[in-house]
Amino acid sequence: MHLKLTQPLFLILLFFPGVLSAQQSVKEWFSHPALSAAAMISEKYTPQDGSFKTSTITMLRACFGTEKDPFKVTLIFDIPTTRFLTLEAHWQPLPQIGVRVGLQKMLFMTETTYAPYMLGMVGFSQAASYLGGYSNDITGISSRSRDVGIVLQGSFFPTGHGVPRLSYAFGVFNGNGNNLIDNNRAKDIHGRLIFSPVKGLRISAGFMSGYYSPVGERRPDSHHHTDEDLACRHRITGGVWYESQKWFFRSENVYGVTDGLRSDGVMAMAGWIFKPRLQLAARVDHFQRNLSDPLSGSTKADLCFTHRLTDDGTIFYSIQYGHTFYSDPNVKGLDAIILCLSIAFLRTL
Repeated sequence: MHLKLTQPLFLILLFFPGVLSAQQSVKEWFSHPALSAAAMISEKYTPQDGSFKTSTITMLRACFGTEKDPFKVTLIFDIPTTRFLTLEAHWQPLPQIGVRVGLQKMLFMTETTYAPYMLGMVGFSQAASYLGGYSNDITGISSRSRDVGIVLQGSFFPTGHGVPRLSYAFGVFNGNGNNLIDNNRAKDIHGRLIFSPVKGLRISAGFMSGYYSPVGERRPDSHHHTDEDLACRHRITGGVWYESQKWFFRSENVYGVTDGLRSDGVMAMAGWIFKPRLQLAARVDHFQRNLSDPLSGSTKADLCFTHRLTDDGTIFYSIQYGHTFYSDPNVKGLDAIILCLSIAFLRTL
């Protein structure tokens, strides 16, 4: 299976002419884009060694097409890296079936589909960081949980509260992320199912299966390699998510096999909105890097207070305290205090 998925702009242009409605000209479609910008600045202090670490995220977003249009194009540009994070075209002629093409978020994890300013915490869980394609991923591939691909998606059994009972997504991806660090001919497949039995509750299941070019030293398990000497990268996830106006609960488990290394991570987070602009959230997550080594685990506990300075939540600051416990008794735990400021702007021309 050698699909040519490395040209998202070409694919967008290929789909574009046939999906705009006859009553809507290209000029009209482009005349009212939804434009937004988001920036997050965080400062992390570690008392054990007195170190400070600054992290910044700055993104520009443009979305062409409205909710009534079956065809939409979304672009998200990351200013610090001068690289597109999203460059996708979405065609949804029917609720039951649609197509998404281009550079987009990977499917298999629910947590990583949330934008950083929508998490309720500062930063992703250990499972998402180590198995979800971010900077700490054990493959050595940092793709911001994004890849180039073609996704078939849809939903069934609509409800009165806007969330369908069942939704699905299945895609074929290049497997080389958004920076070509893993540029080979092997494709990855992703899939996801979300079941919503009652309002606010979602039960999710996802998977990813593919291969990558190992970065640095290979792990010994040669029978997982392909003819191109690629290593396997498989993920299975399951999650439960509940959200209401006053509180939310999110939990997800991720099991991964990375070139024969079996890993597992689980996260549970609960939050309480005790005033319209004030929120308190707690998260506990455990990650076992090597299931064959009981000393390779770490458990992280975080408590985060968020104050939204505007009614729409576009400007807020968070103060978070966290402590990491290690299974190895010879490794001391670490504390971390994080102060984060987030600003988002949205405008429809």
